[in-house]
Amino acid sequence: MNRMFNAAKLDFYTAKSTLAFALLTFVVSAVVGVSTRQPIITMVLVMVFGVYICGSVFSVEEKNHIDKLYGILPLTKHDMITGRYIYALIIGLADILIAGVFGFEISLIVGADLSPLTLFTTLGLAFVYFCFAVGIAFPIYYKFTFTKAYVFTMIPIYIVMMFAIFLSRRTGFYDSLGRAFQSLSGAPAVILLIGLVVGLILLAGSIYVSDSIYKRKEIY
Repeated sequence: MNRMFNAAKLDFYTAKSTLAFALLTFVVSAVVGVSTRQPIITMVLVMVFGVYICGSVFSVEEKNHIDKLYGILPLTKHDMITGRYIYALIIGLADILIAGVFGFEISLIVGADLSPLTLFTTLGLAFVYFCFAVGIAFPIYYKFTFTKAYVFTMIPIYIVMMFAIFLSRRTGFYDSLGRAFQSLSGAPAVILLIGLVVGLILLAGSIYVSDSIYKRKEIY
């Protein structure tokens, strides 16, 4: 387990150059939410940009041939893969916290009605989306490399994101979904917990697929 966390730490150091861009995505997400008076959009955008931030480690690795360095370290391929998913999970959890704070603060700024039920429902769904997107993208990057697969991987994921934003603006989908969870209105955080569990299951399945792909890949 310690080796997996060491691999995750290496990924953080590898992708450190993307930190400035990550901060910019938070600003953009907040500005869009305020300008549209839709705090839900901010929460969704934070998670969508988070998927890109996670994937950027593949880009940095490929450009600098860091995979060869990983190959000479005392890490198995499974360690490297699991470490990368731990890296993504940490980013996802941090983004959930940031998205929640942003959503709440923006709702106060623009005077939008954002009930705890709607807030936690949105965050739970956003985390599931994040894990789904990462779970789809990572095995493809391991198979075809980031450079070859990024556009074809992210286009359908961004389409899903745009559809989610459309639902939030035009149909009141999240409010309706929140009402569907009215039985949990006394404990809305349970909805977020359900989203976290579903997301972890998606990532676990993706790790298995990535393992199957990457164990056949020569990196030494």
